[in-house]
Amino acid sequence: MTRTIASLLLLVLSSAAMAQTVAFGNKVIVVGDSVGRLEQVAGKPAKIVPIQNKFGANVAERYEYYVGSKTVLVTVRDGRVIDVMELF
Repeated sequence: MTRTIASLLLLVLSSAAMAQTVAFGNKVIVVGDSVGRLEQVAGKPAKIVPIQNKFGANVAERYEYYVGSKTVLVTVRDGRVIDVMELF
């Protein structure tokens, strides 16, 4: 029973870690990378969308990349990647 719970916990943690990376060709962007690294690996984004809080202040930016049949959304705050998402 304990082994099963430990295995499930490990699976959940590893899948969460994998969700924090995205590949552009043979290079990878990881949460925590700088905007400079992002643009070095992925190039200039197709679109940069400001993200605002409920008071209208810009708190982050979403960089949008269109790669083949997928869209890659990279959220940046204070010059660092804080989230990545791939939409197919």
